[in-house]
Amino acid sequence: MKLEDKRILIIGAGEVGNAVAEDLVNRSDPAEIIIHTSRQRTMDMRISHLKEMAGPRTLLTGSWGDIFAPYELTRRSRSEINDRNVRLALAEFFLQPSGAAQLRRTTIYELISRHRPHIIIDAVNSASVCTYTEDPHQTYGELLDLARGTGCSRSAEAPAELPAVTPDIADVATDALLSLSTPILHRYVDSLRRAMADFQVERFIKVSTTGLGGMGYNCPYTHGSVTESGLSGALVGKIGSAGVLHQLLWNLHHTAGCDVRLVIPAALIGWESVRHGAYTSRGRPVAVQDCARPLPLHLDRPLGEHAAASSVTEPAAEDEPSAEMVHVPAGDNSTYSRAEMSLSTALGQFESVTREEVAAVVLDTLLGSTRFDLFTAMDTASLQPSYLAAQMRTSTLTAMRQLEKAYDRPSIVSGNLGPTISKDLLELHVLCTAAGSLEQVRTMSTPVLASSASALVREDVYLRQQALSIGLAVLLPDDQWLAGPHLSVPSRIDPEAKVTRADIDDWSRQGWVDLRPARVLHWQENLRRIEQDASAGKTAFALDDTAYDVGEVLAYHYKLTGQARRIKGL
Repeated sequence: MKLEDKRILIIGAGEVGNAVAEDLVNRSDPAEIIIHTSRQRTMDMRISHLKEMAGPRTLLTGSWGDIFAPYELTRRSRSEINDRNVRLALAEFFLQPSGAAQLRRTTIYELISRHRPHIIIDAVNSASVCTYTEDPHQTYGELLDLARGTGCSRSAEAPAELPAVTPDIADVATDALLSLSTPILHRYVDSLRRAMADFQVERFIKVSTTGLGGMGYNCPYTHGSVTESGLSGALVGKIGSAGVLHQLLWNLHHTAGCDVRLVIPAALIGWESVRHGAYTSRGRPVAVQDCARPLPLHLDRPLGEHAAASSVTEPAAEDEPSAEMVHVPAGDNSTYSRAEMSLSTALGQFESVTREEVAAVVLDTLLGSTRFDLFTAMDTASLQPSYLAAQMRTSTLTAMRQLEKAYDRPSIVSGNLGPTISKDLLELHVLCTAAGSLEQVRTMSTPVLASSASALVREDVYLRQQALSIGLAVLLPDDQWLAGPHLSVPSRIDPEAKVTRADIDDWSRQGWVDLRPARVLHWQENLRRIEQDASAGKTAFALDDTAYDVGEVLAYHYKLTGQARRIKGL
């Protein structure tokens, strides 16, 4: 396929979409490239950037909006629509049976109708967009509350009387309907099918996701979910959405007249430039929170009262309203600390593949190659971690360490890998910093190490703020704690419920930084296990007693505890 006379529509302005556009203007001279993004500002930036690179024959145009929404609502974020009637109409749009009129109302149909592209490259992370736009956990919790309060023990012989539908119940029901990803994905693919047939689209390439970055059911990362650890409900929803989309597109691939390809990277995709400054956690800016004085933790008082008492903190300086650290943007519009970057890209975790490598594969697929088309070879099409990305990872981490040293601020957690990951990284960092080396952590007296770690958190304001600013609490010996006014764990606080020892233990497992002697002993034993392990490939990790990296230490711990991808020879 020659690209010189083609109109190419690229949907999505993330790392992959942008890299594909750059590759197209560098390697060919298409007649037109249409960039579609979710936001106008992003579209303008991408178009401006590409104009500096494109040849004189290539026309660059753009559009923006929610690709999954009906066209009349494409400029309004589904997560920000509060009008009850509009939300209900949106739910009806997704759930009503498909018809020609319904399909033509979609943004994707309108986009293809207007630009008549020969080729479409969809680089939107559809599984994340369809799963995270609404909060299914909150909705499911509300549905369960309704179910418990309305007597669901109905039988065919004597059906129970249902309560009148109040506005509150109607809102919960509407939210529940909008949290269903399958109808949204079905409407998108069905509209795509109709548009491809109506306007003779020659090829459609979808860049998608494994859902877990190439890892398996043992994946410990929650992608920011604070409701549970490990394979969270949010991640299960993302995997389910990806599976539904892949199956729908696979069936579209088998539809006459539809040339559909699927490319799936099985690793963390690329990153942008290293920087220092404000960062985001779970998609939102992080505000500085602190608790300079330990507070008593009362087992007979509600947690809500504890949180309220901890809210009296020193205000942030006027010139630094947001929490700042060395970070790097990468994947799903998230930002990661140096330690998180080190952990998630370590051997046996997500590892990584560069966005340029993904773009090159997409372009080759566009030109006819089926080597990385999942529909052609299900077992061999996924991109694996690369040597180039491993080398770039080293230079990126080095740059982050240099910035950490320059600012004298450790970059440990941003919260974007989940509260349990943040907790583990912080605990390891605090223990290693307090002890001075991995060997000292392994050999020091447990009570002495717990006391030193607690003293470090009390004294190191910036380190303490990293934990509290993303909603983590810090448990200290003798039933004391440090906490900001906002807690990520537990995600829902019952203002009347009493705090029990079991609650504290449960929350500490989920995401409270635990510096009590029992947890310190846990890490000492695991570090001894790492030190005694003689597996091949151990030298690939930064595990030297003094030149260690807590991200890699934790990565190796996950490897030993079965939370890593399969690696031949290890």
